[in-house]
Amino acid sequence: MHFATKFHCIFVLASAMFSSIPAHSMNCLDDFDLDDVQSYTYQIPNSDQKEKPHYWDHHQLNYYVFGKFDDSTSDQETKITAGVYNHDKLIYETEINCNKGTYSNKILNRKSQIEELFAGKLDRNLTSCKAGEPFDLILKVNNFNAMSWIFNAQPLQYGVKEFRKRIANTKTAVQTDENNVRTGITETKKYVDGVKRPLTKITSKYHAYLATKFVLKASGNARFDRLVFGQCNAWPKGMESRCQDARNWVHARSKANMTDYSMENHLEKFPLDVNITRGLGVFGNNRIVHNPLCLTTKYFNFLQSLVHPDRGIPKDPYNPSLRNMRAYCCCTNMRTGQVFKNDPENNCVFASECTWGGTSCQRAFDPTLGTEIEREFTRLREKEEKKEKEQVSEALKEHVDTESKLAAVLHINNTNADTGILAGKIPL
Repeated sequence: MHFATKFHCIFVLASAMFSSIPAHSMNCLDDFDLDDVQSYTYQIPNSDQKEKPHYWDHHQLNYYVFGKFDDSTSDQETKITAGVYNHDKLIYETEINCNKGTYSNKILNRKSQIEELFAGKLDRNLTSCKAGEPFDLILKVNNFNAMSWIFNAQPLQYGVKEFRKRIANTKTAVQTDENNVRTGITETKKYVDGVKRPLTKITSKYHAYLATKFVLKASGNARFDRLVFGQCNAWPKGMESRCQDARNWVHARSKANMTDYSMENHLEKFPLDVNITRGLGVFGNNRIVHNPLCLTTKYFNFLQSLVHPDRGIPKDPYNPSLRNMRAYCCCTNMRTGQVFKNDPENNCVFASECTWGGTSCQRAFDPTLGTEIEREFTRLREKEEKKEKEQVSEALKEHVDTESKLAAVLHINNTNADTGILAGKIPL
């Protein structure tokens, strides 16, 4: 693959539906600071079923919570609890107990009883709960009864099912009799194998799209300092001019499900991703096509062509093959990843318009970064060339070693190396 093609990138934030967005989230409806609080109730926008019935139905939603563990003295256990509610009725919550290193997820079931669906241990490699350490908690809503809690890149649920999914019915032939009267239709059903989904459905009395509020509670040393909501990606603050750090963070919580083979192929295309994880699969947040990708380790690409969609985007009308890839394409600020000039109306279009309309974002390219970007490209090119030379050298060495071993075997067996025929008796 040509070197330059490895750095074409796709990332970042906003749609014409939303206002100016901070540099640490993309295309989110709300993103605001909390003042190190231990309780907060967020009223979900447009959730009143009387005023706007079914407003969020069939739309994937993301709730992000950021916080930290402080060094205050408390007699209470350090706990973090978050849940979505239909008014005062629980839909789905998680409780994280740092002292015990456990989590517990509960619903209000259809008998109006609190029921525990999942319980497990925290991964201490991901969560130390030590003073000064940050934490993040994500609730991903995939559909009415599919939701996933993610704490510090650890999925707080388990169990996967694999099945064959019907994706379409195709009418392939019409049968007629001798009088040209239709007698039947042959219909071919299309399937895709190996589809994976969470094994357990979140069968709460109230489904995910009836949520009216998101409630946060903490005790002990846990404090909340930020909340984000929307159909979007978000990452911690302080990652301006740190694109690869933002990308790695998002990827670790994504629906990626990397195998050794797919990881090897991925790194061939995106060599900056040397520190990414395998992802969380079906329990992850967003698909990796919406991950922030980077022009260099520091800077975002100025053309981002698969920004996470929101409810304002229609099924792609320009290219049927992109209908399952609904997304925006945005010109972006290379340092922050924000929509260029915070003006989505003039800098974001449907992904199809990027694909077929030849959209240019040269206006968003920051020429003051050109020299620095060229230096990093040169460094990466030299690193890649060195790696290729080492691979060739290793292959040649292996070839020489193999030839030497073969010659030794032939000598020991008194065999003609050209013909492979035994030349005589083995010397005593």
